[in-house]
Amino acid sequence: MKKLLLPLGFTSMFFVVTSCTDHNGDGMLAQTDRDFMMKAAESNLFEIKAGEIASGKAAADSVRHYGHHMVVDHGMATTELKNLAQMKMLTLPETLPPAKQMKLDSLAMLTGMTFDSVYMAMMVISHVETIDQFKLETTLGQDPDVKSFAESKLPVLHHHLDEAIRLKEWLW
Repeated sequence: MKKLLLPLGFTSMFFVVTSCTDHNGDGMLAQTDRDFMMKAAESNLFEIKAGEIASGKAAADSVRHYGHHMVVDHGMATTELKNLAQMKMLTLPETLPPAKQMKLDSLAMLTGMTFDSVYMAMMVISHVETIDQFKLETTLGQDPDVKSFAESKLPVLHHHLDEAIRLKEWLW
């Protein structure tokens, strides 16, 4: 009887300990890293959705081409970020906050050169904000994997910003 109870006791203890394990990511990442990953996911989603709109609506070929690059580049970054989040047991947002969605909805109503000008101005602002977030993570982040992700994306983000500025100036 004692031989039967001992394994049952260990099995019960195992289930109690594993059921107390944190699987939502709260214990895995510092708040700074978690906040960064959430904001990065939102930024990528915004760039992708805006790029999809621009790919179909832009009047200028160069703006349409830029929109396509946003979809591709931010799509790849999203895949990397999702893999990192899965590794860190963090669930990323899959929808935009209402304020950002309203910006996209407003953008989608525009046409022609007005659309192109507003889209490129949005891309400048969005990339400045995103670069600031990524730089902040590289200095204040605590998780080496998350910091490395942020560092690796900065050159591409700077290129996107430079191109957005160039196109915005060309349009105006």
